[in-house]
Amino acid sequence: MDPAAPDTQTLLDEAMAAHRDGAVEIAAQLYQRVLSEAPENAQALRLAGALARDQGDASSARSLLDRACAAAPKDAAPLNELALACFALGDLGAAENALRAALARDADSVRAWANLGALLQYRGRLHAAADCHREVLQRQPNDLEVRCNLASTLMDAGRGEEALAECEAALALAPGHPYLLAAKGAVLVGLEEAAAAVECLQLATGRHPEDDMAWTNLGQAYRLQGETTAAVNALRKACEQNPDNARAAADLANLLSAGGDTATALQLCEAFLERHPGERLVLASQAIALRDAGQSGKADALVDLDRLIQIHQPPSPPGFTQAEEFRAALIQTVLNDESLLAEPASKATRGGRQTGELDLSSSAALIALGKLFDEAVHTTLESWRAAGLGDHPVMAYDTGRWSLRAWGTVLDAGGHQAPHQHPLGFVSGVYYLSLPADMQAAGAQAGWLEFGCLPTRLASRVDPPARAIAPATDRLVVFPSYFWHRTLDFQSAETRISIAFDAVPVAV
Repeated sequence: MDPAAPDTQTLLDEAMAAHRDGAVEIAAQLYQRVLSEAPENAQALRLAGALARDQGDASSARSLLDRACAAAPKDAAPLNELALACFALGDLGAAENALRAALARDADSVRAWANLGALLQYRGRLHAAADCHREVLQRQPNDLEVRCNLASTLMDAGRGEEALAECEAALALAPGHPYLLAAKGAVLVGLEEAAAAVECLQLATGRHPEDDMAWTNLGQAYRLQGETTAAVNALRKACEQNPDNARAAADLANLLSAGGDTATALQLCEAFLERHPGERLVLASQAIALRDAGQSGKADALVDLDRLIQIHQPPSPPGFTQAEEFRAALIQTVLNDESLLAEPASKATRGGRQTGELDLSSSAALIALGKLFDEAVHTTLESWRAAGLGDHPVMAYDTGRWSLRAWGTVLDAGGHQAPHQHPLGFVSGVYYLSLPADMQAAGAQAGWLEFGCLPTRLASRVDPPARAIAPATDRLVVFPSYFWHRTLDFQSAETRISIAFDAVPVAV
């Protein structure tokens, strides 16, 4: 070794200094020099992995952080970083495993508890998420961000008044804090207390005008009050602060279209989709604006209810001799899942229950179901290509890789799902497990799956076409995630049970 060359620790110190100063390319080079001399340096592996993840190279980050975890078998920190890399890759199961392993190494790791709570909330496992947030608050009761996360989780679970109380508790610790005001305003919007939401969010945006989501929620609060001009102005502010805010852009386009300014609405959608091809919320608003503008042909091509909806009747998977055995195992999985929750506020289920994300690796039946869904996505994409739809916007996220998220729904008598879409996926589907024998007693299409109906919060001057599909046991309906759809209500003493999924695109 050159006696004048810096030692490993000096190189690492220089790398960390460059990292802190934002000189990421220099930092990356220095980390690599450290690792060329000390390949198992746990600190260099962890920091290089975190830097790679922050630069968008989640695959390299995961490899480096796997090595960091092995090099520091008692340290929770590299497992926390590994979880974030796995999340970026869409491997939510591996992310959760890493965080639980971090807590096994250090049960008091506040960061691991906070990250696990956020991940479980994202996966719809709301009771467990709230427990994690409370673990953080036991150790750091003044952590305002986690208090807001707890409020958001409670709101998602339909416990709005408890969520509001958490916001008030946080504001008692930090009166007037704009982040807390924004969180309280979001809860009030969810409770449809429009006047109180407007007051709260006006304060939040006045004190922190860079908060694009506070502007977005203020737009929704104004909309609830029927103040369209104020809603448009708030949403314009949101888009100015963050031009990549899909929710703000989609809502603004819809309001402009409903008000007759379809040209501006379409320009907004086209500009956004040029930057983010295939973005689901904006595609859906673009279709509404096209129809309002009299361009029904383009709207029909974008929301092609005939060619883009696929109906499959898959055979029983290997390992299950009869379809009834497979369905029975899945039904019990759904009914016994600890996350099964009545009418979660953040979901579309009404008059029924819905689970959080199911672990598709946790049983033979769920493993088989995951393979069934994966094959259906492959088959559907090939069918779309064969139909000449290879350049359709629905294919924009087709990188050849995706992760699957699945959840169960149990509808009781009179139950239904309100119009909704799946903004996290690019291909979605629903698989029917159990249907009441008398489901159609209340009407010819009782309990059917209907595409095309818009939620009440969106406006359309021209009604879109609709297509209703009869459910049937073992039937799998696959469709683009941005399609608005609902379940028509039904009357029966029996329940209607299904499992839905999203194929979430994974970058390559």
